[in-house]
Formats: sequence, structure tokens, C-alpha cells
Amino acid sequence: MAKRKHAKLKPEKKEPEKKKIVEDGANLENLIPIDWKIPVSFLAGVVLTILYFTLFTGTSGTSNTNTGGNTLPGNTVLSDAHVNLIVLTDNACTVCDYSWIPIRVRMDYSNVTISYVDVSSTQGQSYVSSLGITSVPTAFFDSSVVNAANFSTYTQNNWLIPSGTYYLLNIQGEKDLTRTPSATPKIDLFVMSHCPYGTAAETTMNNMLNTVSGFDFNVHFIGTVYNESDVPANVLSNLDQYGLIRKNDSKYYSTLHGTTELDGDIAQLCAMKYYPATWWNFTLAYNTANFNLASAIATLGYNSSLIMNCVNSPEGWNLFAEDVQIAEELGISSSPTYMFDNTIRPQQSIQTYGPAGVLCTLHSTLNGCANIDQIQTATATGSC
Repeated sequence: MAKRKHAKLKPEKKEPEKKKIVEDGANLENLIPIDWKIPVSFLAGVVLTILYFTLFTGTSGTSNTNTGGNTLPGNTVLSDAHVNLIVLTDNACTVCDYSWIPIRVRMDYSNVTISYVDVSSTQGQSYVSSLGITSVPTAFFDSSVVNAANFSTYTQNNWLIPSGTYYLLNIQGEKDLTRTPSATPKIDLFVMSHCPYGTAAETTMNNMLNTVSGFDFNVHFIGTVYNESDVPANVLSNLDQYGLIRKNDSKYYSTLHGTTELDGDIAQLCAMKYYPATWWNFTLAYNTANFNLASAIATLGYNSSLIMNCVNSPEGWNLFAEDVQIAEELGISSSPTYMFDNTIRPQQSIQTYGPAGVLCTLHSTLNGCANIDQIQTATATGSC
């Protein structure tokens, strides 16, 4: 079975940027940055945004959508001032779609000149280095944008992020530039452990692991960790309503499906640490046992005290905080999300061809790729 090699995906050591829960609805983007290109989880994102406004501000949010699949809050201002936009592309990345960017930008900037620069070029590498760009495709304005009528609206809401004399659009590209390329093909699967679509993806991956070999496979979780100082008093007084779980380290943890999911996430991370050869079997046993930790532990013959002490202590909580930071830095919030060789692949291709079909298209010489017609190639549609 492919082994989890967490260190290969782990970001460079840096202090994670803490998200802050805010009471002012105008600062929503500080909690959930605006994603200009909405993925398959568009509807889920709309629901979460509405829930945020309802729970945290007592109001409901509105949005303007367009055929490009992007969204911005209402009351944006169309500007006719001339602006220059640079789109950073990657011609070597076949799934890096940037066609939506000019369409979306022209909705708010009617007089825009657009130039395209490949990331592998000298100019492209200069932009990556000087502007701190972490993924492609992406786009940014030069200083001409300060004359646009909607400039203050965009900067105040973090839709434009200043970097030197440029202003980057707050978008997440498909290809990550911060991870060291691996000589071994790999799949990273991001899930919520109690998400039915996530567990279905794990079943599909298990079918694949039984047939195809020669690649690394990692599972990561989706959640959030808040410092106590980031949580408003009205939220502290009603943690259940806001889906926050307090641990004895004075931090607050959040997963979409609540306390049992959080414990399940942490238990699997503890299994990865203490039982690296069989952690995947533990994940499957946990799913089969309808998320019963004691049953999964007994099935694998694990030391129950070792696992549960890890789950209920700072050891496990820190494992969770470190792991979910990876999804946060990549802008991943949808379960399941697949990353192949450090590149997030469109959910539509996963649903059509399955992870085996995508991996074997990229690496046709892997052992077992000739037999992928025997695998469940399509995965469950939908996401959490």
C-alpha cells in the first residue's frame, strides 16, 4: 500500500495566520476570504456565507453571480478608469484554467488592458519572487488600479491585496508553487472524516490502492483552529450554536460535523503517527464501524490508551492544528478535494474518470494502470 509521507506536503515552517471571528458583517472576508473562482462547492459556499451573516451578524448576505462561476457581494461599483491587469499562467499545467479571469474582471473594470505572462519565463519568475505568489493561475493590477472608482471597496474587503506597487486578486490557483516537486507520483486527499462524499472517496481510493502501486498517498483534514482572543464574547457564551469546541489549551476547534468528527480526525492523525504501516486500515475500519472509535481501535488491535490519550491531549490537538493548516493555505474547504502532484484537479474530472483514471493519465507507466478498468473509476458526486 502507498505510504503516507506527510513531510513532502508540509509547508515551510512559518507561523500560521490565524483567522478571526468577527461580529461586523463588513469584515466577513477576514474570516472567509473572497474566492473569485468558485469551485464545485459553489452552493455550499453560498450556504456557509448566508449562515455566517445569519449567525454572526443577524443579517443575510447578498451576492452577484455571473456565468463564469464567480461571486462578489452586492453594491460593487463598475469603473471605467483605464487599468492594467497581468495574468500569470502556466502553459505546462493542462488543468490551470485562466479563461474566466478576464471575463470576471471586465464585469467591474470596463476599460482594462490585459497581458499574459507564463510563470516559467524570466518575467514570471520575477513576479513570483517579488510578489510572493504561491499558486497559478493568478492575476494582479499595476498601480493604475488606484484610480478606479471601486479601488477602496476592493482593498477594504481584501478582494485586492497590495504587494509593492501591485495589487493581487484574492484568488487561489490550481497549481501550488510552494511545495517541492516530488520524483514519486502522489495523491493528497482532503476530507472531513464524517462527510459521506469524503468517505465515498476513501472507498474509491482503497479500490485503487489494491490495483495501482508506485505512488504516495496522503489524507488531510479540513477544519479550523481559533485562538481564544479571536472569539467574540457572544460566541463564547454559546459555542454549540457556532459549532466551536473548546479544548483545555484555550483554543477553539471547528469541524463541519461537530465533536465526534473532530475526535475522528484527531484519532486518524494519531494512528498515522503511531501506526504508520496500518493507518489506512484504521481509517477504513473507522468508516465501516459507523465512526465508532472504540470499534476501529479494537479491529486493528491498537493500544487504546495510546490512541485515546493522544486524541484527548495537546499532542493530538496540535496534530490537528498542523494538518488543517495545509488545507487552509491551499484554500481548500470542500470535501473531498484531490491534489495530484501538488496540483488541485477539477472535481468534474475526478467524477468522470476517478482518481485512478486521472493518475494513470498523468503516469501511465505505474504498476496496475493497465488494469484500471477493473477499478471503480467514477466517484460519488457532491461535496461537503
